[in-house]
Amino acid sequence: MEIVYALVAILAWGTWIAPSQNVKIKNQQTRTLYVTIAVLLLALIASIFVGFDGLNSSTMWYPFIGGLIWAVSGWSAFVGTKNLGMAKAFGIWAPMNIVVSIMWGALLFNEFSDIKFNALLLALLAFTIIVIGILLIIFSGGTTSEKTEGKSKFIGLLGAMGAGVGFATYFIPIIWGSKNSSAAFEGFNMWIGTLPLALGMFVGSLILMLISRASPKLEKTSDYFRVLSTGFLWGVGNYGALALVELIGAGKGFTIAQLCVVVNALVGVYILKEPKPNSKAAKLTLLGVIIAITGGVILMNFESIIG
Repeated sequence: MEIVYALVAILAWGTWIAPSQNVKIKNQQTRTLYVTIAVLLLALIASIFVGFDGLNSSTMWYPFIGGLIWAVSGWSAFVGTKNLGMAKAFGIWAPMNIVVSIMWGALLFNEFSDIKFNALLLALLAFTIIVIGILLIIFSGGTTSEKTEGKSKFIGLLGAMGAGVGFATYFIPIIWGSKNSSAAFEGFNMWIGTLPLALGMFVGSLILMLISRASPKLEKTSDYFRVLSTGFLWGVGNYGALALVELIGAGKGFTIAQLCVVVNALVGVYILKEPKPNSKAAKLTLLGVIIAITGGVILMNFESIIG
């Protein structure tokens, strides 16, 4: 079952953006809204099976706030993919997720306070590897026309970096709540928490769309299905990752799930052709993704590697 759950997480999270990547939507807030609608519907269906035990007025607000953060993160991710392409944007924010999540652990929850010197050196080496990989992706080029490349790349880079910070942050309210309200969180787990998380995602994306005054209307009927399927894939990947973590632990489970970056890069280059296959940009992007995720895997497991 570990292999099944790993494949579900890797394949779903590696392809979740692809179905709607080429759907023409003027405002990415609209895309984010439809994605969160699909995630919410999936969470409602899942809740029928997992129940609501442990979900109360004290526990639901933490994942709900996390969902609000996800909405901003998802919008940032779509801005990144629109301007940089799926492979490049995902290749930037995924390793950033790892770095930022570890930083939050150290700063907010006093993790790694007794870290050994050799472990610290390995962590710094891993961080350097990640930076090298991300820089290769950023400067690989080949995603937009020469006329708009500078502006588009800058906006896309901001979006990808925003997703890198946001996707590593939306779990913080949940962790914070479980640590500071341990009695209220007794019997609570993320299988139950996905419903208020999804509700927060939907409310946050709706607020973003209303603020931007974006129209919810899409050009073609098939566009609705494609954008909703993006949200469905993210939700399926999330449940696959939860099941994997439940079986083998958070550290190993999250590490394996990060292999979705490789799937995403392959889909982005060879199916969506962003950048074009066999181009120098594609080769540098793929190389950067491999280097960055290698550094990320080392960083997530540096304490156990040192022993």
